[in-house]
This record gives sequence, structure tokens and C-alpha cells, in this order.
Amino acid sequence: MITIELNGCKQGVPPGSSVSDILALIGSNGKNAAVLVNEKIVRPENRSTVFLHEGDRVEVLVFAGGG
Repeated sequence: MITIELNGCKQGVPPGSSVSDILALIGSNGKNAAVLVNEKIVRPENRSTVFLHEGDRVEVLVFAGGG
């Protein structure tokens, strides 16, 4: 396992995990989410090819509609 910071909390994930794997881990389909890794935006088309490393900081921002 490697340790990343996910939305401010330490999280263990398997080595070789991608941003897409993290979205699946938190139960998000990613359609209404913005993802930053180490303060850099990861575009949806790149989420399966951006792999996480020990100590990476990941922020997942989920947008919710309302009225």
C-alpha cells in the first residue's frame, strides 16, 4: 500500500492506483467532479492514465445542483 492524502485525510491505496481508481473508491462516477493531484487539475480524459505516488495530495470536488 501507498499512502496519499485524499481530501485532507490519509488514505491507503494499492500501488499503481490511478485517479479513476480513487473516484471508484469513493463511489463517484466522476461526471460531476473536479480532481486535483498536487494542486494540478486532472482532466477527465486523463484520469485513467494519471497514477498516484506515495504522499500525493488528491482533492476531489463534487458539484451538486440545487435550487
